[in-house]
Amino acid sequence: MEHSQEDSGQGKNGSNVSNHDPMQPRAAREHKTFLYIASAGLLFLIAIPFFVGEYYVSLASEILIFAILTSGMNLLLGYTGLVSLGHAAFMGVGAYATAVGSSLLGYPVWFVMLASIFVSLLIAYGIGLLSVRTKAVQFLLITLAFGQMFHAIAEKTRYTGGDDGMTNIPRIDLSFLGLDVDHDRVFYFFVLICFVIALVILRLVVDSPFGRVLVGIRENEKRMLALGYSTFPYKALAFGISGMLAGLAGSLWVQHSFFVNPHIMTWQMSGEALLMVIIGGSKAFFGPLLGAAFYVLAKDFLSDITEAYLMFFGLLFVLVVAFFNGGIAGFISRVFNKFKSPSGKDGQ
Repeated sequence: MEHSQEDSGQGKNGSNVSNHDPMQPRAAREHKTFLYIASAGLLFLIAIPFFVGEYYVSLASEILIFAILTSGMNLLLGYTGLVSLGHAAFMGVGAYATAVGSSLLGYPVWFVMLASIFVSLLIAYGIGLLSVRTKAVQFLLITLAFGQMFHAIAEKTRYTGGDDGMTNIPRIDLSFLGLDVDHDRVFYFFVLICFVIALVILRLVVDSPFGRVLVGIRENEKRMLALGYSTFPYKALAFGISGMLAGLAGSLWVQHSFFVNPHIMTWQMSGEALLMVIIGGSKAFFGPLLGAAFYVLAKDFLSDITEAYLMFFGLLFVLVVAFFNGGIAGFISRVFNKFKSPSGKDGQ
């Protein structure tokens, strides 16, 4: 009798009572909310260049580039529970591959962009195969060591200018569309398209069974092992995907600044990217974007006021971590839920 009631979806009183998983309606609401937020955010990003000057359009491009980098890092930190201090190396690989391929070898920028993303994926996956065998502090240190190794290679390579770096790096040619990417507004929309593609790919990853296994690893890796999952290949592939997005960010960064030097590969750059993820909210999909926006705008504002802006930015970071549980995204979510359901009965 229970089976027939479950099939019919009716309770004992004959009324329509769903006996399906109670998480399903919640998941549907969360998906709808995500689509609303994504749509509103995209409209806002599209509108930015029409209401601000060239300087702030350039800052907006910088924010989106860092958001691609930090979104990839969040796949490791927020979804898999791995902290890397060497991810700037993959950003540097993407940047240098684009610079060398376009500036020195003369290949089209669109081709070297794709090549740099692929190379970053392969290198990151290879390093991931070695790194994810370690845990906690050991993982942190081995990623730091790999990052410093790539930084040293870039610094000592005369072919790419060594410590002086490379200049006059071209942007992608979109003249066949009648667009001149040397204009910051046009380049901003190109970066925005790359950002949207990166986030769509990332969303497909985290919503897939693969992504759910990553969350399981973050929550309790021993339990996932007991369930029969070999967590090693999952973590290695997540590391590779994260490195691929860092390579895309590097390729865009070098076109944005027309310049690259080994500083892009330092552990400080990796640390700054981690700060962006934590400030924005490491367990929120759009947290890295909020963190990147906060970091870039705060740094720009404080650097205009004082040369000791890093000290004040450090204080801001401490305040965010201390009082914004879950980062900026977590704070916004709590405020939204409070106004949406002041009686606390939402979803019942």
